[in-house]
Formats: sequence, C-alpha cells, structure tokens
Amino acid sequence: MKICILAPEFLPVWGGVGSYIVDLVRYLPRNIEIHVVAPSRERFGGQTVRTSDYDPHNYFSENVHIHLISKANDTFLYNAAFQYACLKFVPHLVKDEQIDLIHSHTAHMPDLLLEFRRLNVPTVTTIHTTIFGQRQGAKRSGSNFSDLEFSEKATLLMYPFLRLAEEVYFSFPRSYLAPTNWMRMEFLRFKPRVQPANVQVIYNSVDTKQFSPTGEEEKFILFTGRFLAAKGLATLVDAIPLVLAQHPDTKFVFIGPGRSTSYETRLKEHNVPNLNFEFKGYLNRDSTLIEYYRRCAIFVAPTLHDNLPLRILEAMACGKPVVATNVGGIPEAITPNKNGALVPPGDVRALAAAISNLIGDEALRRKLGENARETVESRFDSAKNAQRVARAYQEAIAMT
Repeated sequence: MKICILAPEFLPVWGGVGSYIVDLVRYLPRNIEIHVVAPSRERFGGQTVRTSDYDPHNYFSENVHIHLISKANDTFLYNAAFQYACLKFVPHLVKDEQIDLIHSHTAHMPDLLLEFRRLNVPTVTTIHTTIFGQRQGAKRSGSNFSDLEFSEKATLLMYPFLRLAEEVYFSFPRSYLAPTNWMRMEFLRFKPRVQPANVQVIYNSVDTKQFSPTGEEEKFILFTGRFLAAKGLATLVDAIPLVLAQHPDTKFVFIGPGRSTSYETRLKEHNVPNLNFEFKGYLNRDSTLIEYYRRCAIFVAPTLHDNLPLRILEAMACGKPVVATNVGGIPEAITPNKNGALVPPGDVRALAAAISNLIGDEALRRKLGENARETVESRFDSAKNAQRVARAYQEAIAMT
C-alpha cells in the first residue's frame, strides 16, 4: 500500500494536527509506503522555528518519504499557498509513485483544489475541527478582536467564504475519521447528507513510550498550546488570583507559540506577582516540553470549544491529573474523580476551586495521575490506534 499524507502542520510540531500526523507516521505499519507532503516552516510569529533543524531519519523509518512543497511563516495564510502547491505537486506524485490513497485533514482542507483534478484515488479525511467550531471558540472567549490570535481574526473576518469552501469540500465523496464520538455526532449533525457509515471513530493518540511519567513533581500548574482565545486562557488568568489566595507559593507556567502580552497585562492588573507566572513561548515537543509535563503538579486545559486536545492526552500519559472543561470530546477521556477533573467552560470560580483542591491533596493528585496514565495506555496509544487507521485505509481502498 502506498499513501500520501497531506500535512498542513508537520515538523516542527506547533499544533494538535502536527502532533497527530507525526505520531501517526511513526506508528503506521512499516509495510506501508508513506509520502508526507508538507510545508517547510522557518518561523512562528517572532520565534525562529525551522523545519530544517529536524532530521527526518531520527523520527521515521525508511518507508517514509518527506516532500516539502511550500513555505509557512504564519498561522493562516500559508494554507492557501499549501493548497495551491498541493494542486501542482500531488497529481504528479500520485501518478509517478502509484499512490493508493490520500489522507487529508480539516479544517485545513489542503486537498480542496485537488478535488477538481479527479485523481481517482480514494481520500480519507480526519475531522480535527470545523470552521464553525473555530468561530464558536473565538466568539465564546469574549475577547476583544485586537486580542485574538491572527488565525482567529482571519476566521472571523472570512467566515462566510470559509464556510462556503468547507461546504464544497465536504460535498466530494470521501471517508472520514473522527477523533472522538462527539466530533462524529457534531459532523453528522451539520452534514446530514454524509452517510454515517463513512465516519469512523479512531481516537486521538499519544506516543506512550515518549510521553511517560518519571515520578517527579514540582509545585507548578502547566498550560500548553497556542495562545488562542478559544483555549480559555483568559478564564485561567482570572482564576489565578483565587488559587493564590489559598496557595500563594503556586506558580503557573504557560508554554506555546503566540502573543502573550494581553494575558501578562491582565495578570498584572490582578496584582499577580511575577514570581507566580511565566510565559515560556514555543518549546520543542520532543524534549523540553515533555520534561515540563513530567515535572508539573497539575495540567490545566480551560478550552471553550474543542474536540479532544492532544495536549490533554500528553499530560495524562505523563501521569498528571488534568483539570479541563466539560466540552467537546474531553469527557470521553476524563472521568471526574477518577483520572482528572472537569469544570464548566468559562467558569472562573469552578476552575480555581478544582485547581486548589488538587494542590492541597497530594495523594489525590497521585491517584488521578496513575489512573490517567492507565487510561491513555488502554484507549489512546499511538501504536494501537495507528493499526486501526491502517485498516481504515484498506477499507477505503476496497470501496473504490
């Protein structure tokens, strides 16, 4: 079997789609010839983040071939350039390498233009999110437009056009993978013409060998991810003074790409001392970031609208209790009082109370963390779920 994976995010990993693709490529069966088509990234915002710094031979086996066909320096506009580059490059790749299947991803839709070429090759698309979902997350944040991340601003401004493009995209025949049952139901609700049998649930997954616990713990609370308003950062920032009122020596560490200025200003307006928070910016997922997962006391994900963020599963795989919001597919991974805590989205007091409760109970943190690791090992392991994706490829090819 020969497959082409269209990777709008790849190395360096800077988002959930990139994490998903990198781990999938690592664990798909070696007898599958994989051609990854991706953009080359040189920076992310003001930070130097280069694809050229990564040696694919250290990540992937000999069955994996990387094709870098465009440039990426922002979080939104590069998608158009990548779509056009795919239109030019992929038909030749399909013909020359005799590709059996294309694996694509939403909401990026990198194969949107390709659909008009009629390649006669089946397509499997993973539904990470939708344009509607991205808009909902930004709107629910209540943030000023000026405080939104560039991709959020672009989504709001171009929403009618993007929704139309998405409708066209989903009108073409293809098979779908949904990373959660929630995403599957949401997708079928918005796309009633899609046959339910064409949407298969295969959970988001984590490399449990790479993301593993060490038993170490420091008294800091960790947030990772892009600094999007939809991630609920404002809710977390407003909860910090309430947590510090009970646990004044607690520190909050924020790791991820994006502008942190508005959140730092908000913390200062709350009179939060500098010693109690730190914004680290982008860190390499495969080394430094994992150490922060392993050392933190609690991981927090106050997202306002999401599917099942991989950062939650990464923290759970490292044996850490997670305080997250009860939205999207998150309850499919987190069971309150068993392997984490769930709070309503946007509820500052509930978030502060859940964090404070765990800070004050070391035994509970240890218990929830151990159960979290077991949950990921049993249901969200990359090695196991990559086998399911391979079977989905075979089924899609057999239907053509």
